[in-house]
Amino acid sequence: MKRKPASEELLKRLIPPLVGIVLIALFVRLGFWQLDRAQQTVDMQRAFEKPARFAMVSGDLRPATFQAIEVRGRYLSDREVVIEKAIQDGALGYFVITPLEYSSYEPLLLVNRGWIRKGGSRDGLPDIAPDDLAGSVRGKAGNLPRVGIRPGEAFADHSVWPRIGVWPTLDEVAAELGRDVLPYVLLLDPDQDDGYSRRWKPAHSGPSMHYGYAFQWFSMAIALLAIMAWNLRKRGRRDAR
Repeated sequence: MKRKPASEELLKRLIPPLVGIVLIALFVRLGFWQLDRAQQTVDMQRAFEKPARFAMVSGDLRPATFQAIEVRGRYLSDREVVIEKAIQDGALGYFVITPLEYSSYEPLLLVNRGWIRKGGSRDGLPDIAPDDLAGSVRGKAGNLPRVGIRPGEAFADHSVWPRIGVWPTLDEVAAELGRDVLPYVLLLDPDQDDGYSRRWKPAHSGPSMHYGYAFQWFSMAIALLAIMAWNLRKRGRRDAR
């Protein structure tokens, strides 16, 4: 029987351990990544719940998620956007998004004024214009509501205000407004007037999910390490014969 070359035998011995080491390193890295995600979730929850001084909105401000912000300006009540297909307590409704101008030379700030139940038709949409068009507005920095997959275009009708949209992005709202918008949204504080149902909370399932994933990745790394150690020990015994 022809014997295999030494180089081929060496490769046969080296490749499985090398692949195992790479996989172990990958599993450990993924485990630490999940721990980092868990810590980010905890920090976000703390930032959401922590009372803080309100930072004044300006063109240079880049607030952290859920940072408390305040702005003085005027609502553009004739250019409002309502985001449909939003469900709360099992009921279908809208999020009311009102642009606010704090400077003629700066992008608009979109203010999410909360959720309102949907009527039977578009004509049944109540008057959503704010009572006070100018003044001080407070809330937390956030984002527009969104979903993983959106069916179709954000806006079907581009001729009527308020615009009714399906999970639009900031860029899509800006295109409808014909103005630049800031890269974040003000989630109107529940204590502020001219708003609707506001149950703001971080959109995540808590750190426990990430801890669970981290445990799985670390367990896979330990299991693979144990298998590799067992195989090496078995091979060592076989070579010693």
